[in-house]
Amino acid sequence: MELQKVGRGIVSRAPTEDRLRQLVARAAMDVPGIAEAEKVIEIYRHNPDTIMEIVRSNGSGEAETGIIALLPLNEDGDRALFTGELDTVAPDCRFICHQSQRAVSVYVWGIWVTPRLAGGIAHLMERLSSNKYRSATLYCKAANEKALKFFETLGFTKGAYKFGHSVPELLRYERRYGTEDLAAAAPEEAPSKSYDSYDPATAAGTSSIGIKVVHSLDELLQVFAIRSATYLGEQGVPYSEDMDGNDFSGTHLIGYVGTEPAACLRLRYFSDFVKVERLAVLPKFRNSRIAFRIVRAGIDFAREKGYHRFYGQAEASIYPLWQRFGFKARPGDGVSYMTGRRYLEGDLEVDRPNDYISTDAGAYVLLRPEGRWHEAGEFEKSQNAFGDRAA
Repeated sequence: MELQKVGRGIVSRAPTEDRLRQLVARAAMDVPGIAEAEKVIEIYRHNPDTIMEIVRSNGSGEAETGIIALLPLNEDGDRALFTGELDTVAPDCRFICHQSQRAVSVYVWGIWVTPRLAGGIAHLMERLSSNKYRSATLYCKAANEKALKFFETLGFTKGAYKFGHSVPELLRYERRYGTEDLAAAAPEEAPSKSYDSYDPATAAGTSSIGIKVVHSLDELLQVFAIRSATYLGEQGVPYSEDMDGNDFSGTHLIGYVGTEPAACLRLRYFSDFVKVERLAVLPKFRNSRIAFRIVRAGIDFAREKGYHRFYGQAEASIYPLWQRFGFKARPGDGVSYMTGRRYLEGDLEVDRPNDYISTDAGAYVLLRPEGRWHEAGEFEKSQNAFGDRAA
């Protein structure tokens, strides 16, 4: 939509907070159930790019006005849109980018314009074409059948699937740019796999967060050191309780800040569920996002193996972290162990991904290291080398 053609005579501007209250009140008369004005203002304060007022003079000194609102979502917000954690009526600011951040995806929060102001949507398109947003997939929901038809004329398609979750009412618009444009505009933190995002070569000298599956004895010793510092040193957990004999029957994930070991997690497998346990984060890294990242990586890892049911125990003080992933607390007071600490039990059930690792994944895939199923393994490399020599 070229602004000079369809947006002629229409301007966009940043509204004042009082003006926002007036616009939201008027919009609520046409679209019941929209966000409260104070929530809109909270989002606007968090990121002023989220709201624009559309204005057109009618020639008599008065002006027609409308409002366009969008939510530039960060990595967590993009996922929360599909898991149901993101309340699209009253969104939590932690899911929304700050003004200086590049969006992973954009949720079109609301468009309230008159027919004479419809060309003002070109202002929205101009904003979405900037480097900050141009690679971000667009999502929205239609308030009614008329809105649905309007979005479909813009190229939106109904139904979206991501992170193993299907959201039929979500409308999706995939951006179309060449590969060079996408590479230049891609989000800075976009590892292909959440559980294989650690690269020591690029992490050196930075404070970036990386997660990987433990593959060596040295990495396992790093896990034991993290747990010893947190469980034994801080909490006074007996050695025999932490080193319970299960460390060689599960999968360990380790998280790094830069190249320094900072967090760990253990997964153990049962017939149709996975137990998520032994989450530990060193004190100096507890203000980072590493706890959230490593739990998410553990769930993603197990889902790729075909599991979709999870069980865990967590102290009440950190249980909100688990609730962010959708864990539901079991009734009761929880359980306690040798130290007298009380742990709440919780369950999580998610969709099984369509492309999980199965016996049909291929012989070479099933030989690859855990969590590296997306990369050629040593058997494949040696086979290729043998073939080259034979040729």
